[in-house]
Amino acid sequence: MAQYKAPRGTHDIYGQMALALEELDKISRNVFRKHNFKEIKTPMFEDVSLFTRSIGEATDIVEKEMYVFEDRKGRKLALRPEGTASLVRAYIEHRLDMEEPIGKFFYCGDMFRYERPQAGRYREFLQMGAEYLGNPNPNADVEIILLAKEILSTLNINDVVIHINSLGCANCRPIFRQKLVDYFSSIQDLCEDCKRRLEKNPLRLLDCKIDSQKFQNVPTMQECLCDDCKNHFEQVQSLLKSVDCKYVVDDKLVRGLDYYTRTVFEVRSNAVGSQDAICAGGRYDNLVKELGGQQIPSVGFALGSERVLMAAQNTGFFDKLPKNELVFIALADNELFNEAFKFANNLILNKDNIRQKFNLQNNIVVEGPFLNKSLKSQFKLADKLGASKTILFGKTEFDNGKILVKDMKTQQQQEISLS
Repeated sequence: MAQYKAPRGTHDIYGQMALALEELDKISRNVFRKHNFKEIKTPMFEDVSLFTRSIGEATDIVEKEMYVFEDRKGRKLALRPEGTASLVRAYIEHRLDMEEPIGKFFYCGDMFRYERPQAGRYREFLQMGAEYLGNPNPNADVEIILLAKEILSTLNINDVVIHINSLGCANCRPIFRQKLVDYFSSIQDLCEDCKRRLEKNPLRLLDCKIDSQKFQNVPTMQECLCDDCKNHFEQVQSLLKSVDCKYVVDDKLVRGLDYYTRTVFEVRSNAVGSQDAICAGGRYDNLVKELGGQQIPSVGFALGSERVLMAAQNTGFFDKLPKNELVFIALADNELFNEAFKFANNLILNKDNIRQKFNLQNNIVVEGPFLNKSLKSQFKLADKLGASKTILFGKTEFDNGKILVKDMKTQQQQEISLS
């Protein structure tokens, strides 16, 4: 039994899952770049105040879930719990608004949240996202939604429901906030989280999983939207309809981060269980200014890679993962090891198009040769590794300028001239 195990809420990634994550990364990058999004890589940890200021001190992430620590000089840092704040910090710091008149960026990387582990949700998890900075118009909201949908569709995840809502702006949200305070103040026996949220962040009560059955005829943001926000939300819906993108208006959708304004959305799939959001995002028109930049209207989304792959379990995605053909180099005589080693290296490098000369595919991988193993054990190892062909260096054949190539499925073999 192993003495050490991965910390609670983390997991090791290997085998087919590692291949699936690599393929998801490749697919996503292709989609991002097709829409003219450019990659930004940010540090895994940042000044803790970046997240408390952007995400909001009254959010669950900041209050309960951030990994916070001090470095040796007493600076308070946090492992990044999400990608938007870090990307916006980089956008401001490097004055990318001056270099990129249309600010389209994407990121991929590890995020960290101390929350209860559950299916597809870990304390260290892989996330990718896209941010569209500088466009205040509804078409940016819709492009972001369609971008997320395209990534999922490429993985054959089509049984999704897109939930959208508007959270209004600084003019109309305070009206909605007060209506919520008046409404929830009249409800008895709220859970402890809801009592706290009622004072600090009333919108988050709409997302409560404990007391939601008590809430009837809750005020909606739609009743409070100002004319500009109402018009923006109507245009978002009109554009979604124009491209035949189905959606549901969800009055209780608020998201867990304070920086959102106007459009918010979630993409949900029944394939991942009750916690069914596999992708989410929205507009954040004030965040860049709040973090020290200019007033830059922005919108973005993020998806959790592990949860997306959970949704892809039954779509055939895993069956279509790239498969390599393994060629095993075997020795019948240890004296030929150097020649076999040189041949294996030439195959790996495809030196002088050697793969084509031996009728091997470009996607081959090479294993061997091994010293001091019996021929029987080498063939057993080739079988166990799933080799399609074994190339055997035997003394008699090599002296005649030949090697043996054995097809491991048909068990047929033929001599091929090395020249």
